Amino acid sequence: MNKTAKNILIIDDEDSIALLLTTILGLYGYSSHSCTQPLHAVNMATELQPDLIILDIAMPDKDGYEICQELKAKPSTRDIPILMLTALALNQDRKKGLESGANGFIFKPFDPQVVMVEVAKLLG
Repeated sequence: MNKTAKNILIIDDEDSIALLLTTILGLYGYSSHSCTQPLHAVNMATELQPDLIILDIAMPDKDGYEICQELKAKPSTRDIPILMLTALALNQDRKKGLESGANGFIFKPFDPQVVMVEVAKLLG
């Protein structure tokens, strides 16, 4: 399968996590962009129109739940699948993520193979 046409936006305030995910995705042929400033995430997603968004939950200024809700409320971004990236494994955290519009989760610390399985589930 040719994945080069698939573009992924990574929204995480930690540069090291964004770089690691970009590297992993690149090894599997995906193109990715990263946004490390949560306040700019919705505008960047609107502009880029990625095929998938990987969104961290715990960020300063605006958390992943808020960003997910904003993305799902906009006609131009509502259909973009979102994987939430989190260290929070409690059921209420997952429930809140799903209620915000998330399509799945990647739990920290993450295994690159698990990341790719979750990405493949949403991108086909």
